Amino acid sequence: MVRKFENIKVIETRELYDVISAYGDALIDEATENGSLADPDADNEYTREIGRVGIMCADYESIYMTFSHLKFKKPVINGVENDFSKESIRQLETAEIL
Repeated sequence: MVRKFENIKVIETRELYDVISAYGDALIDEATENGSLADPDADNEYTREIGRVGIMCADYESIYMTFSHLKFKKPVINGVENDFSKESIRQLETAEIL
């Protein structure tokens, strides 16, 4: 494993974030491929470097990025929609039935 960005402690630009984030993704791919992440409790050079890079990226994201929250339908609504969809009942008919 080749370590990069050892002299960087804080990410302050989007360009640097993108480069370091891609480096983190590549580390995860490499560690997965060579089995370094097979044990959930592993403590090795990959897990430590992925953690270091992940913390820097998370800090940047919390300061400079905003994310919209994901919205999920309630399980009851999904169940009703799926059941009526299987019976080819339209939303208007579903509303009348309910």
